[in-house]
Parts: sequence; structure tokens; C-alpha cells
Amino acid sequence: MRKSIVCSLWFVVYSCVTLAQTAPISPPSGAVTIQPGNGSTNTPGTIQPQSPAATGTNAQITNGTSISNSADLAPTLTVSGFRRFGDPMLESLIQLGLDNSPNLRAALSRLEEARIRVRVAQSFLSPSLRSSALITTQSLSQRRPLALTTAAPDETPRFQLSTFQLLPIDASYELDLFKRIRNSIVVADLQAQASVADYQSFRLTLASDIARTYLLIRGNDAEQAVFRRNIQSRDTTLSILRERFRVGLINQIDVQRAETDYAGLQVTLKGLERARVELVNGLAQLCAQDPNQFSVPNGALPTTVPSYPYASVSPEQLQNRPDLVQFIRQNQISAAQVTVQQNSTMPRVNLIGSAGLLSGRIGPWFTASSATYIVGVNASVPLYEGHRARQNIALSKQLVQTNQQVYQQSLQVAQRDAETALDNLTLLRQQIDLQGQTLTLARRTEQYNRELYVRGLATYLEVLDAQRTILLTEQQLVQLRSQESQYAVLLLRSVGGDW
Repeated sequence: MRKSIVCSLWFVVYSCVTLAQTAPISPPSGAVTIQPGNGSTNTPGTIQPQSPAATGTNAQITNGTSISNSADLAPTLTVSGFRRFGDPMLESLIQLGLDNSPNLRAALSRLEEARIRVRVAQSFLSPSLRSSALITTQSLSQRRPLALTTAAPDETPRFQLSTFQLLPIDASYELDLFKRIRNSIVVADLQAQASVADYQSFRLTLASDIARTYLLIRGNDAEQAVFRRNIQSRDTTLSILRERFRVGLINQIDVQRAETDYAGLQVTLKGLERARVELVNGLAQLCAQDPNQFSVPNGALPTTVPSYPYASVSPEQLQNRPDLVQFIRQNQISAAQVTVQQNSTMPRVNLIGSAGLLSGRIGPWFTASSATYIVGVNASVPLYEGHRARQNIALSKQLVQTNQQVYQQSLQVAQRDAETALDNLTLLRQQIDLQGQTLTLARRTEQYNRELYVRGLATYLEVLDAQRTILLTEQQLVQLRSQESQYAVLLLRSVGGDW
């Protein structure tokens, strides 16, 4: 009879566990399936994408694993847009930084912590089993109080009680009748999704900083190339002027002007070289490399600058921004916390049981008559806690409102940044075209002045002024192209890494 009761009880417990583990969970829109990597720092795992604006996503808890039919962000989405520059060195530097950045590894560690918290929350859907050995002896005082009066009211026989308990098994399982545990799992899963967005935000920020610094180096290289061409041209001109002064065709003032201008160009070139060293050292830090062993060979600005295919940036086109996805997840967490706080006011029902061998002596331990068990149901209902639960619910609802306002503000700032970058790109391209036309005119003017100077119809000061105009125009053109690349990086970062 006892065996049949115990078997029936454990059948009920097992059925409840199975039912709870297969019950569907519907998070408040959006879910993520995170598959852990192989342990390498370069393979953090895969994350299947889903639009954050999607609603009605069904997630399930099956065999202790959170399953979603879609997810947040592909791990390459936040850096794929930088391939549009068509620069293999830029791509390799971004990958180098992503593989070695301590800040990114810290963000990845926080992501792993969030994954573990999901598994911890899922463990509460399973029953708890504990076992221990118990050996105690207790001696009761002869003067212990008794309810019955004896011949000697203040004295009773001493009583010795010994207990030997072998391998007791204590079991407990909470019936998740009001979905308190499952809603807690939803919160933990959403927190993991927020950690995914935080990790992707670090990736995008790091890739943007590397691209920005690298393109500044390329802009510096282009400026140096302009000055070196002008220095080479001035060097040839200076040699001709010195020869003409030697034979008495010109006076010394022309030579001194040319020498002064030549020295000024060399000073500016040294300043550009110094600025490049600082940029390379900064890039080495971003890529987590030793500056003494890190170098970037000279190169030119990318010939291809990404062009945004739309005339403006709408809020829907910003949904891939990891920081905005993180705000969305925070909003969903706050909404789920409201449900969790409401569940905390509901009764908690636990199935409890214990079985083992119990005897007052060691000898009869392994006999059938030493078997003991206890089964029961424990229910607890919060009656009064100073309105704590009501205030916690109100606080959670207020957090939802706060997070929504913060999200709206962040969305406005993101749209402003994206529109600013897009407008600057549009105007810069027009300015670059005009600057190119100005450079053509400046070179033509310098050629006319040179011819007039050779014929003795103009002074060298006019020739030098025309050369300085060419230099300034070329330098401004290079700077405009460098700014174009910088705003392209800013636009890529503003729209989430790619479009």
C-alpha cells in the first residue's frame, strides 16, 4: 500500500514537471536564440536575426532550452558596411581589433554571464533532490517539564534518544500554477538579448573608431603626398632660380622668397608626419597591439565611398542600431517585470517529499521496517506586507514609462545623427566637385603666370602666389575627401553598421 502511494505521488510530480517544462512562454515581442561558440575568443557564437519591431513572437521552454523562431542581430551585420570602402587593409584592421580588444572581450563575458543566468532561471522548473546522512543522539534532562504530574513533580527519569538515518532523499517541486517561474525565465532571456545588443554595440563602436582612425591616417598620407609633390616642384624651381641668379638674370629677392617658401613646406610636412605617428599609435591601441611593433604603410584615401541609397533616414531604417535594440529590450524587460511582480502576489504551491532509512540503532538499518517517508503539499499566500507588492508593481509600471521616453529620445538623437551625416555627405560631394574645378583653374592660372615670368612680364611673387593657391586648393580638396570618408563612417555607425 505504501509503495503504491509513493509511486502515485512521484507520477504526479513527474507529470507536473513535464507539463511545466513544455508550457509555451510568450515574451513581450522579440526573442533571441543564442548558440554558444566552441570556446574560442574568436568564435563567440551565433545569433539569429529578427527585426526588433516584430511582435507576437512565440518562444518556448523545451527541455530547459530557450527556443525562438527568430532573433536579433547577425554578428557580422554591425561591421559588414565597412567592406563597402573596398579596402582590404581596413577590413583586416577591424578584424584584428575585434579579435583582440579587451573591452570587447569584457562585453562578451557579460553576454556569457547573461546566458548562464537564463539557464539558472530555467533550473527552477525542475524538482530539487537532496540527500544526506544523519546520526544524532539526544539526552533529555530528568527535570524536563511534563504535562502530567508524577510522584516527584520536579524530577523525571532521564531519557536517551538516538537517531540513525541513512541516505534520506528530500524532494521539492514548485507547481508553477501562476507562471511566476516561467515569466522570470522570460525576463532572464530578455536580459540576455539586451546583453547581445550591448555586445553588438561594442563591436560597432570599435569598428567605427578603427575605421575613423584609419581613414584619418589615409587623409594624412594624402596631404603629405600633396606637400611632397609641391616640395619636389619647388625644389626644381629653386634650382632654376639659383642658376638664373648666378648668371645675373634675376635679383636675390626671388631666390630668398623661393627658399623661404620651400622651408615652410618642409616644416608643414614634418608636422603632418608627427600627426601621423600619433594616429598610428592610437590605431595600435584600438587594435590591442604594441605600438612599437605596429605600423601602417603609406596609402591613399579609398576610391570608393559608400553611398546611402535613400534620400533620408527614417526611424524604421535605424532598427538595426544595437544601442536602440538594447533600449527596446530594456522596455520589454520592464514590461515583463510588471508581470513578475503581479505573480509575486499569487500563492506558491510546493510538492514536498522525503524518504529514507530511519532507526534508533545501527543494526536494523537495512530492514524493511526501517523505511520511512513523508509526502505533502506546502502552500504559502502573502497576506500583508505593508503594500510592498502593490508599490513594486507601480514601480515596474513607471519604469516602463521611463524607458519608453528614454527610447524615444535616443531614437530622435540617432535619427538626427544619421540625417546630419547624410546631409554632410551630399553637400561634401558637391563641394568636392566645385573644389576640383577650382584646382583646375588654379593650375591654369599658375601656368600663365609662369609663362609671363619667363618672358619678364610678371614678377616671381605672382608665380609664388599662384603656386601657394594650388597648394592650398589641393590641400583643401584632400581634406574634403577625408571628411567625406569620415561622414561615411558616421553614417554607417548611425544606421547600425550597414543598410
